[in-house]
Amino acid sequence: MNSQRNKFLALSLASLVILSAVLLTLSREEDRLEIDPSLFAIAETEKIDEVRFVRAGDTVDLSFDGTRWKVNHQWDADVQLIKVLMATLRQAQPHRPVASVLLDTVNDRLARKGTHVIVSAAGATQLDFIAGGNDSKSEAWFKKTGEEQPYSMIIPGYRVYVSGIFELGASGWRNKRIFDFNWRNFKSLTATYSREPKEGFSIEMKQRYFGIKGMEEADTTRLNDYLDAVSLLLAKRFVDRDHPKGDSLLRTGPVARLEIRDIADRIYGIELFAPGKEDSEVLGRLLDGQWVVFDRSEVPAIVRRRSFFLPEQPR
Repeated sequence: MNSQRNKFLALSLASLVILSAVLLTLSREEDRLEIDPSLFAIAETEKIDEVRFVRAGDTVDLSFDGTRWKVNHQWDADVQLIKVLMATLRQAQPHRPVASVLLDTVNDRLARKGTHVIVSAAGATQLDFIAGGNDSKSEAWFKKTGEEQPYSMIIPGYRVYVSGIFELGASGWRNKRIFDFNWRNFKSLTATYSREPKEGFSIEMKQRYFGIKGMEEADTTRLNDYLDAVSLLLAKRFVDRDHPKGDSLLRTGPVARLEIRDIADRIYGIELFAPGKEDSEVLGRLLDGQWVVFDRSEVPAIVRRRSFFLPEQPR
């Protein structure tokens, strides 16, 4: 009796295992057949000339003016980030549909915290979807605008939060190079220091080389290294809105100011404020009022004093 019962149980178990394997195989095959890997992809990204992001009532507009990408038609965009954006639009693929038991939760989160992405070329919409993800940014979701089914998204071969690029604010998209202009048009640079006014200086072209105004001879190596450091100065990040320390810093005033003029007398400049002893960052402000953050280690090379450029005296 027990022997027959054991045989029956073993046969039943084997049948269940086989049935489960068949159903799993069929479901996986069904998933592969149902999901188009190019559902959110654009093959010819070189034709894209506008990408708009709308998130939490804020709009960021990236547009190509025929020469370069602009942020909100005002600032130059970060070229490397534009490349990342285009690569994402080419390569992002749906990994699986969000399970039905999670649909309400995911759709609610996308509605509240997602980014509406509209990709256009020559005025025609190429792609329109909502991007978002979970709090830990370990899973990204895309959903076509007007549809109810979101998908878990991946970029094959990479462990990356796919929606991250769509969550940047306007300041995140800006070109981080502070003095990004044609340096062949350089006319002059003036550095002023509020606490050490005598250490201020002006650099200008003297016949065929750069020199310090009022200094008969300057250390050309140090001068060229300084101009290189200024030309390559990068922001760590821009601050979207008024910085919380802004009012107090403005009352005390900047400790340094750099102002560059080109041959057309356009002015590019920044004010720098004294950091606290333990601060790893330095706050600055562009002449248009935009707050910017620098790594503290980047600043010493651009706040040289006049005495730094004096040629070394022979021993």
